[in-house]
Amino acid sequence: MNIFDQLAVIYFEIDGMYAAIEAKANSRGHFKKEMIYQKKREQNDQAYFLFMFTRLEDRIKDLSIKLIERKYNTLTNWNYRRTWEILYKRREKEISFLDRVALLTKLGQRDYQLVESYYRERNNIAHGGHAFSIPISIPTVVVNMKRLYNDLKQ
Repeated sequence: MNIFDQLAVIYFEIDGMYAAIEAKANSRGHFKKEMIYQKKREQNDQAYFLFMFTRLEDRIKDLSIKLIERKYNTLTNWNYRRTWEILYKRREKEISFLDRVALLTKLGQRDYQLVESYYRERNNIAHGGHAFSIPISIPTVVVNMKRLYNDLKQ
């Protein structure tokens, strides 16, 4: 079982518990309690989204560093190597996350756009946003994160 599957199991356990309490509160007319559990579910979504994104983020950084190192160490033609030499010097810290994504996906294509949209959501939530700016479904996020994690190649 990979990290995304493990997190999904825990997420669904907590979300299911909160959803049951929320539904029970609604059926009894306890709307304040219902709103409390709606908020808890939103925060749970955000927390698990951020945690999953960090796993993908680490994978992208690791793969991009390996790609840069491989190109730097194997290319001999200066016309091809010169860009990789610059990237090699900056490989640990100075390359933006989306530039790393562009090294591993086709810029502007489906996977790049998906990671970019998740990255915007990650930044929004991580820096004080109180809600997702686009619809986020954790079951869909799990599927997408697993696929991206496995499909990204150096």
